Amino acid sequence: MKLRPHETDRALAQPDGAFKVYLIHGPDHGQVRERADALSRALVRDPDDPFIVTRLTDDDIKAVPTALADALAALSLTGEDRLVRLRLSGDSAPVGKLITNIENGDLPCEPTLVIETGDLKKNAKIRRAAENGKKSLTVPCYRDTPRDLIKLAEEMLRAENLELEPDARTILAPCLEGDRAMARNEIEKLILYKGLADQRGGVPDRITRDDIAAVAAIGSNVIMDQILNLALEGHPHAADAAYAKALSAGLNPVSFLRALQNRLAQFDIFHFDGRDANALTQASVPQFGPPADTFRRAARLWTGRRLDQARRRAFDTERAIKRSAAPAEAIAGDLILRLSHAASSIRK
Repeated sequence: MKLRPHETDRALAQPDGAFKVYLIHGPDHGQVRERADALSRALVRDPDDPFIVTRLTDDDIKAVPTALADALAALSLTGEDRLVRLRLSGDSAPVGKLITNIENGDLPCEPTLVIETGDLKKNAKIRRAAENGKKSLTVPCYRDTPRDLIKLAEEMLRAENLELEPDARTILAPCLEGDRAMARNEIEKLILYKGLADQRGGVPDRITRDDIAAVAAIGSNVIMDQILNLALEGHPHAADAAYAKALSAGLNPVSFLRALQNRLAQFDIFHFDGRDANALTQASVPQFGPPADTFRRAARLWTGRRLDQARRRAFDTERAIKRSAAPAEAIAGDLILRLSHAASSIRK
């Protein structure tokens, strides 16, 4: 069954127990992720509890072909509702066949299965199986319009007692065009730049044109890229040395963290869109030459849960800098070393 756009929010907030499979797909990877997260919160008590939520990727089911069927057949250890989240980079004939088997009653499916993937053609195996079934629901995610993204920005800013000045709204819209995850990233940067509501003592504030220009200009120099490449490819000593040199040249640690957040978001888009030349374009990185090769090498090290954890650490580190009395240089430097050592251990 296919969900109509105007039905989406209600259907995800109040899931129908008749559906065992949800297929969330579309060209906007950030919106796919956001809706899968919202659905997960509605389906289970704690979407981060590994006892009730199993997370798999296409790499997992390629390595162990029975992994998905085993997860769907497993009984709950706690008696609570269970959830299996599967993240794919495109179509999958085996998963399409599995959906058909669930629909026919040939495969036991104790938990709810939530599948996240990119843009699918009408004849894609998993899309066809889900749209033709009665126990499956497809949720298409189309790219947001500029009006949608401005509305998203105003909602996020309002939560922190911030407001867009009229002329700031005009120049913010082009900065948000594209993927919703990247848009949220830019809005989050603005919020952190102005300060969270509790940091400002609840005092209202306004986002100006100058604020947007300042945040948009962050992280565009070669030194920043050098640190990112060394850290995310797993070269701790070289990354630390490059970071120390950049600090002596006046690097702002918060600027670096925002560049890091952007790079990790680009990795996410690259994996989501199939890891090919088109995926590089969608991630707004070079398609050819050494820069593309460098990006691909690092992206291979940061996938799935490792990438999710790195993104959380980057945002948490920036928040810690805003709230802590500790030197920002030391807090950001510690994150660089942690990520570098993690990447180094993956390469080995």
